[in-house]
Amino acid sequence: MTFAAQPYELFADDLLTALTGGMSREEHQFVGVEEPYSLGTPGAISSTVKVIGQRNDTVIVFEGGVDYDYDLAAEVVRWRSDGGQRPDDRSYFYINYYVAETPRRLTDRNPGSVTTTLAEAFAREFAVVHKQMEQIYLSAFVDSASGSSLDHVAALLALTRKDAKFAGGEVLFKRSTPADGDITVPSGTLLSTSDGRNFETTDKRTLRKGQLSVTAPIRAQAEGTAGRVEKGVIANINRPIFGIETATNEAPTFFSSAKETDDELRRRIRGTLERAGKSTNNAIKFSLIEEISGINEGNVQVTENANVPGSVEVKFGLRGDVDANLVRRVEETIFSARPAGVRVTHNLPSGSSRSSQIPALTRAEALELFQRHEQPVGTIAVDADDLATMPEGLMPLEVEVLLRLSEPNLSAAQKEAIEDNVRIAVVEFIEALPMGADLIYSKLLGRIVDSDDVSDAALIVRVVRLGDEPLPAVGKNVSTSGRKATISPYNVFVGLMEEPVSLDVLVQLQTVDPHDRTIATVSQAMESNVTAAICAVLEAGEAVLMREAIDAAVRAAVTATDAAYTLADSHGVALNAQFEATGRLLYDADRVALEDNQRFALRSVTVRLPEDGNG
Repeated sequence: MTFAAQPYELFADDLLTALTGGMSREEHQFVGVEEPYSLGTPGAISSTVKVIGQRNDTVIVFEGGVDYDYDLAAEVVRWRSDGGQRPDDRSYFYINYYVAETPRRLTDRNPGSVTTTLAEAFAREFAVVHKQMEQIYLSAFVDSASGSSLDHVAALLALTRKDAKFAGGEVLFKRSTPADGDITVPSGTLLSTSDGRNFETTDKRTLRKGQLSVTAPIRAQAEGTAGRVEKGVIANINRPIFGIETATNEAPTFFSSAKETDDELRRRIRGTLERAGKSTNNAIKFSLIEEISGINEGNVQVTENANVPGSVEVKFGLRGDVDANLVRRVEETIFSARPAGVRVTHNLPSGSSRSSQIPALTRAEALELFQRHEQPVGTIAVDADDLATMPEGLMPLEVEVLLRLSEPNLSAAQKEAIEDNVRIAVVEFIEALPMGADLIYSKLLGRIVDSDDVSDAALIVRVVRLGDEPLPAVGKNVSTSGRKATISPYNVFVGLMEEPVSLDVLVQLQTVDPHDRTIATVSQAMESNVTAAICAVLEAGEAVLMREAIDAAVRAAVTATDAAYTLADSHGVALNAQFEATGRLLYDADRVALEDNQRFALRSVTVRLPEDGNG
C-alpha cells in the first residue's frame, strides 16, 4: 500500500459532514469483496452513505450501486464482485454518512455559508499538508524522486549526477532504404568504439516512416578525457535496434555544461541495483554488453540450467577469431557479475578455435526468418446485411487481450492496474480513430505492448452484430466501410496468458521381499500405470498440488501392477516444478500452488528400481 494525498474537495466534504452532525471518515481496511463492512453507528440514512478510498494509488470516490451496495437491513457495505471498482488490497477506505436521530446544531451546507467557509478554510490547510506528505513519500523512490531528492537516493549507491566532466555529442542512426514505419531509438541505447569506450543516448528519438536517418544525443559513460573521441569512431550498437543498420558520430565528442537529467540518472540507478544484487541473468548479460566491445544483445544469451541448481550457461555467437585476451576479459567480467555460489560456464574456446561457437545469422538469413513468420494477412470486410444491423454510421467492436507481464512477481492489485491501463489504451486507440478509418491490427497490438509492464500480448478483434454472434476477425485488420469504429470498456476483456507449470516426478521403488536379489528393469506396464495415476491427480483440477496426493496414487498403481514392488518408504516420490514464464524452480516440493492463469503440464515421469534388488 502506498501513500496518496487526499484532494481538497474530499477534505472539505469530510469537515462539513462532521460539523453538521454526520459520521465522518469511519475507517475500514479492505480485505476482500466477500467480507461485509459494518457501520459503527446504527440508523444510517442510505442516501447519505459515501465511500472514499485508494484505487490504483489514487484517492477516489466510489459509486454506490456500481462499486458497492449499502445493505440497509444489515447496516453493512458490501463490495460488488461483478466488475465494479474496489479499493487497493489491504488499503483503508472511509465512510461518511448521517443517522436519522442525530441532533444537529449546524445544518447549513450551502456554498458561502459560515459552516462551509470554515470547513473549506481548514480543508485547504489539510490538503496542502497531505500533498507535502505525498511529495516526501515519493522522494524516497527511484521512479518518483526528482532533482535533489533523486541525488540523495543515488548517493545511497555511491552514485552522483554526471556533469561537465563527461563528454557528450551526437550519433547518427541510419538505414539504407526509407523506413516502412516509425522506428524508436530508446533513451539509454548503448554504443561503443572498437577499443571498448562506451556511450549511451540521453534522450529518445524516432526515425519516422520514409526517413533514412535520425540524430540522437549521447554521453560518455566514463568520466574525463576517455570520453573524448574523434569523428567516426563510435560505430557499434551494443543492443541492436531492428530497422537500424548503422550508427556513427559525424563530429568529435566534447565537454559541455549540461548535467545528467533525472531520467538518465534513474536508468543508471536501476542498472547499478540490478548488477549489485547479482541475482538475475541480466546482471551477467548487461555487464558483458557494457564492459566488452563487440558483445551485444544479439550475440549473447544467458540461461539457467533447469536440471542443475546453481548453474548458469552463457552462449556467444561472435564473428571472427576469438583470442585469449577476449576470453580472459569475458571470464573476469562473469566472475565479478555472478552471484556467490553460482557456477557460470561459457562456450568460448580456450584458443582461437571456432568449433564450439554458435554462428551468428547473416542479415539475409534473419530477413528470411522474419518473412516466414506468420503475419496478419488481409482485411475483414463486413457485408451489407450485417452493416444494416448496426447503428447508423457506427461499427461496434469487441476486443480480447491476453498479456504476458514483464515483471512476474506482482501483487493482485498491481496486475489489475496493468490490465486496467491496457483496457484504457485499447478504448482510447479505437475511439481516436477518424470516421471511416480502418482498424489496423498491428498498430493496436503495438499500443498494447508499448507499456514497459507488458512483454508480450495476444489480440483478438471482432465486429459486433446486433442480436447475433460477433464476426470472426482474429489477427486481421478491420475495414469500417466508412463508419466510425467504436467500443465500450465493457467489451474489452483483458487477462493474463496461460502459463504452463512443468512437472517432473521421480518415483523410487523397493522390493516387498528384502531378500529378493533379482536384478529387474522397469516394465512398460509399470511406467504407463504410474504415469496414468499422476495424470488422474492432475486432471482433478486442484489449484494446489500436494505431494501426498501423488504419493497415494502412485503407491496404489505400483501395487496393482506388480505385487513384488512397492513405493520406497523414504522419499518414494520427488516432485519438481518449473514455472515456464517466470523461470522459478521448485525442487523436491511438498506442494505446488497455481495462480488463476497457470496450469500443470506433466513433462516427465521417471520410475527407478533398486539397483541390487534389495530395496
